[in-house]
Amino acid sequence: MGVRVVEDFARQLDALGHELAGVVTMPNPRRPEAVEQIAAAAPSGVETVAVESSAQLAPLLAALEPDLALCSGWGWLIPADALAVPRHGIVNSHPSRLPRWRGPNPFGWTLRANDPELGVTFHRMDERFDTGAVLSQASVPLRGDETVADLRPLLAELEGPLLTRALERVEAGDRGDAQDEDEATYAPRYEDEFAEIDWTRSAREVFDQCSCWSLPTVSGIMGPLTTLAGERVRVLETSLDLDGEGVLVPCADRPLRVARTEPLP
Repeated sequence: MGVRVVEDFARQLDALGHELAGVVTMPNPRRPEAVEQIAAAAPSGVETVAVESSAQLAPLLAALEPDLALCSGWGWLIPADALAVPRHGIVNSHPSRLPRWRGPNPFGWTLRANDPELGVTFHRMDERFDTGAVLSQASVPLRGDETVADLRPLLAELEGPLLTRALERVEAGDRGDAQDEDEATYAPRYEDEFAEIDWTRSAREVFDQCSCWSLPTVSGIMGPLTTLAGERVRVLETSLDLDGEGVLVPCADRPLRVARTEPLP
């Protein structure tokens, strides 16, 4: 759960007359400062606790005595004993229109697949990743030139009304709508080979390959990587618009403008 999510959830819950009992997060090896930032974003008097393993969740939640738990961006399977603690269960916010793009990398696969829209779903959590019954969901159209950094702000306009609807259904005892397993797709971490830019593909495909990174690959490589002018670099920004600063690199059908890079250590 990131800083913006904590701030937004806290504000929305307060507006709906609900009390935030506490914030639970996990350490982020890539951003060790995140725990302190999340704690600072929580409302005054609300404790933030970082757990080291999923086994700590059930006793910690029991101490907070929540009626309902809200989740976003949690990286571990939540065990059955923790799921059973809140009397109304745990509701997760997932940034895709489930059952499309279940798993840890929905932002990335939305862009890698050049999807025409970005979805968000509030669903009940169960013992598998992103398979629980849907309580509310919606989507927003994409222009086609977004990067991962552009996606999170797009969700803000959707999440407020969707959270309200999800909580209304929970309060009414509504179990939600089962997901269609025939429509399910999975959004895993990328394969290592995807970290290296393939300039023999079309400019559109290379642009998508460069814009869809928020997580490292299965073995920890953070792409997209290439060699430009004899130097190994990570590409930070590309554009299908050829006007502007940067380097024009040929692709299968047309050039792509590489606007920003950083040298690899």
